[in-house]
Amino acid sequence: MSDFLINAGLILTYIMIGVAALAAVIYPLMFLAKNPLKGKTALMGVGGLLVIAVVSYIIASGDLMTFPGSEKFGMTEASTKRVGMGLITFYILSIGAILAVLYAELGKLFKK
Repeated sequence: MSDFLINAGLILTYIMIGVAALAAVIYPLMFLAKNPLKGKTALMGVGGLLVIAVVSYIIASGDLMTFPGSEKFGMTEASTKRVGMGLITFYILSIGAILAVLYAELGKLFKK
């Protein structure tokens, strides 16, 4: 009996996660269809993130010697390049966030 309840609970959880994921994709698309001008800024943000990811991928090195011990984990040149891309993307976005906070706070300071 308890196995049945656990399985039923897991199945219900998976269904709820699927519905939530669909809603998270469908409702923004419906908003963009109804208000294309308001969605323009969101699409520009997504485009900016894609540009940063592509630039990071181009800059990233696929050299296995870049990551010591990479052979132990079975990493290939492609996986090493993706790891490097992720790190570079993280660094760029982190620096951008720090600069945005500094700009906002210093702008408030000098307006007064």
